[in-house]
Amino acid sequence: MSLFISYNREQKDFADKIESSVRTVCPILRDTNDIAPWGSIEEFMNRIRQAEYAVLLISDEYLKSINCMYEACQLYKDVNWKARTMYVVLGNADLNVYTVANHERYIRYWNDKKATLEEQIKSLPAESIDSITAEIKRVSEILLMIGDFLKVIRDTNNMQPENTIDAIISFITTKSVSKESHLREQTHDASSSVLKKTLKDAGFDGVFTEVSHDEKLGLINPYQLRLFQLSVVDNAFSFDALKKFLLKNIGQYIYSRERIKKFMNDDEITLIGLKAVELLHDRCNGDLTWLGDELGDLMLYVFLEQILDAPKVFSKFDTPSDELLTTGTSCVHLLQTSAGMPSFQMVFGKSRIAGDPRDAIDDAFITLEAIKNDTSREIRLVESTAFDKEFTPEVAKQLKNIIIPSKGQTIAHDTAFGVFLGYSLGIEKNRPSAEFRELVAKKMRKDIQAHVSYIIDKIKTAGMEHYSFYFYFLPFNEADEDKQEIMKSLLGFKGGVQSGG
Repeated sequence: MSLFISYNREQKDFADKIESSVRTVCPILRDTNDIAPWGSIEEFMNRIRQAEYAVLLISDEYLKSINCMYEACQLYKDVNWKARTMYVVLGNADLNVYTVANHERYIRYWNDKKATLEEQIKSLPAESIDSITAEIKRVSEILLMIGDFLKVIRDTNNMQPENTIDAIISFITTKSVSKESHLREQTHDASSSVLKKTLKDAGFDGVFTEVSHDEKLGLINPYQLRLFQLSVVDNAFSFDALKKFLLKNIGQYIYSRERIKKFMNDDEITLIGLKAVELLHDRCNGDLTWLGDELGDLMLYVFLEQILDAPKVFSKFDTPSDELLTTGTSCVHLLQTSAGMPSFQMVFGKSRIAGDPRDAIDDAFITLEAIKNDTSREIRLVESTAFDKEFTPEVAKQLKNIIIPSKGQTIAHDTAFGVFLGYSLGIEKNRPSAEFRELVAKKMRKDIQAHVSYIIDKIKTAGMEHYSFYFYFLPFNEADEDKQEIMKSLLGFKGGVQSGG
């Protein structure tokens, strides 16, 4: 258990008081303690989601600080952020936070900030704008969340500053955190000791923005139900950054660890992406439907490794025969769910990209139910030659012991399911850009709200309530067209898209 203190330097003294009292109850995460000399400030700010609890010292300076609001944005990405967050409203901020009419001043402040940055970027050469582009993305995220953020603070029964410390101690010693939030902290800290992730994750946050929502699956075991979006340019999702990120990782997705190691030993690691593209080009054989479906599998690999922190065991390209994995299975990943007694989940993956989200859900569950009913799926993996070819002898032995523990071993493992679903967002473009961007997140929340009960019904109908599910949703402009155009562009086919639209 830990508490993250998010504050502006003007409130340092108050943060000191909180730390001196609360550290006797739980560890404190704070910039003055946890950023090493010459360490990364951004990496520290991202840790707000690792803490089980967070206290935000809200002041006028806080609400106008890009670093403070960046921390708030990271917290906002957690679907359970409201349940584990406390606010202390300080100084004259109470006049603005508790009066709805005054919220406009902060929205206008960040809107003006974005306009200034966008004006600056016009006069700079393209090769010199990376830092400003990143700043614009941060400000855009702040604009997307600040209205709801202020509304939540206003609606919360916040303690008076003089009563805060006792209230914080009571809050963190009596309140439990939901399974989804706990899983996120747990898996981040307990990454599998058997396998390391293969994803080159640098740039992920520059491609994907998480959209918060309040929907729940209500399963008895840990689960995730996460929404992400791409950047919007000219009232459409832009795919440029996505394609660059995928091209950087396509070799990591296609090839096994041992094959990647061979590329390195042969001093050919720079060719891995090219070789992967060539392989997909040959496998495609002109079948654009097959090619488009590969985008979903590639995206699922990205989210399972980056968000779930579950390293890849096999993609369907790693397996020596089509019969090794249940028909339709995209991949198998390994999630370590406990840092104490060894406990793992074998996460079987399925992706689907379709215009209608319900069609995507239906198609995915056909495969998920088939995997559940395929009781020999893990025996086939263990008995295949793939383990000996794709892993070192030591790793192969560890994986076999996890999948089929020997008598007397204390290793526990369960089956889980990872699902990537892409769909068409369906917003008309003929509206102002600012309005369109605001509608994207609203429409995504409306979409998940409209389909969460359907997903729950599918889980119950299949008799799968006791499994863990990890869902990742991403909207497209026109899903069926976009998935083919993106993959055509990655593979160098003529007519590949350069961006959304």
